Order: sequence, then C-alpha cells, then structure tokens
Amino acid sequence: MAWNFYWIDPDSVQIQLGQISSSKVLRFSGLGMAPLEHFLQEIPSQHRQLHRGMKFRPRLVQLELVDRQSSASNQDTRHQTLLAALNPKRGEGTLKVVLSDGTTTRYLGCRVQDGPDFESSGRPRAAGDQIYAVRLVARDPFLYNPSQQSASGNFNGATPVDVSVNNAGHVDTFPVITITGAVNKPKVLLVTTGEYIEFNYNLTAGHHIDVNCKTGAINLDDSAMSPLTLTKQSTLFCVPAGMQTIRLTATSGAGAFGITWYNNYLGL
Repeated sequence: MAWNFYWIDPDSVQIQLGQISSSKVLRFSGLGMAPLEHFLQEIPSQHRQLHRGMKFRPRLVQLELVDRQSSASNQDTRHQTLLAALNPKRGEGTLKVVLSDGTTTRYLGCRVQDGPDFESSGRPRAAGDQIYAVRLVARDPFLYNPSQQSASGNFNGATPVDVSVNNAGHVDTFPVITITGAVNKPKVLLVTTGEYIEFNYNLTAGHHIDVNCKTGAINLDDSAMSPLTLTKQSTLFCVPAGMQTIRLTATSGAGAFGITWYNNYLGL
C-alpha cells in the first residue's frame, strides 16, 4: 500500500492530494531526515575544526501529482478547489501523511511555498489530465504523531509527586503542563536536567494554571486573581527523548498535575 497525502487547511477541512481514483502522487521529496546545520570553530594550532553544536533547519517538501478528470471542465473545477484549499493567505495548514501500513499517521505544520502550477505542459495525455507540483515549507521541521500523549498525578500535602513521561519520538518535545489547585507555590522539575518552572503564587481550589513550554504562554483561569509570576531561575523546558520523570513540589496544598505532549520525529 502506498503512502496517502492530505492537506488540512487552517479551518481543519481536509482534502486528499493523492492515492485516490482521480489523483496520484508521482514523486515526493523532503520527508526524510530534517535538514540541519553544524556550527564549527576553526582551531588555529591544529588541522581540524571543533564541533560546537547543531541546529535543525526549516524543511521544504515537494509533491508532484497527476490528477485525472473526465473532462477539461472538471479539471478546471478541480483547480479552483485546490487553489482555495492551498491559498497561502489563509495561513499555516498541515500536511498529513498516512504510511503504507494504512494506520501510522504523521503531521507536519506547513505553509504553501509554491504551486500548484497548472501549466499547459502538465496536460500530457488528455484535456482532463493535469500534472502539477506543490511545495510546502515547515519552519518547525519535525513531523509528529497527531495522537496527543498524556500523564497525570495527584498532589497531597507537601509530598513530591513524580509523573513518568515517555517521549517515544526521536527528538525533544515541548510539554503543556496543567496544575489544578489548591497548591501553594508549585514547582515543576524535569529531573533529568534539573530545569524547573516555579511560581510565586498560591493557586486556590477550583482554579488551574496552564503552561505551554513551546509558545511560552502561561494562563491562569481566573483573571480576577493576583498577577501570576515565576521565579527568576525558572525555565520553560523541553522533554528529551525516552522515559523522563517530571516532579511537582509545593509548600502545601492538595490538587492535580497533568502533562500533555506530542512525539516528534526526524522524518518518515
């Protein structure tokens, strides 16, 4: 079974791009290892370079498709459908790929870079046939499993609560952390690295704090309460690949602690 490709527009409307009776993906590229850049330092006294680090770069994906309609008129209608779905003015969409097992699914947040280019040279067989290319750029180059993962625990008094987070992807993932009161001065610690998020705040019963470590958004569900502040040493951390432990501590209280995340992958 071949891979199936879909485009999910910013309004969550899905359109299939290939592997249906009227449309096939002829070729694709850009879905292997995410592109990367190495940072090197010249060593004046030696004939070598010192590796200082690396960074993954934006990913460019190209799909070349053939679309077969019963007539030129139907093909023109198909053009308008694709142009509306892929309109770059609408913002970022999602490339959805279902792998050959028919079950495994990966998402990639993208913007349209080029295409579809409905050129006359792309109608090689009949008026109802069209070959075209679509190029997409992903500023975050990692594909991800769209099934959100979660872990949770309950906090009782001043006893620390450990939650196991199994990041089954290839690379770090940014969690969303939710703390539900009552908890006084909660602190969330990533045990592996020692990084933590600590609040100078007493969270009352029935309220919660949401921390999105990827976007930096920190939300408190009651705007009438006093301002929410972090200690200066706090870090919005990412969770390394593998099994990790995240710990909640506080000075006192009784509440709940939850974490959600997505598994990210270097490529297909």
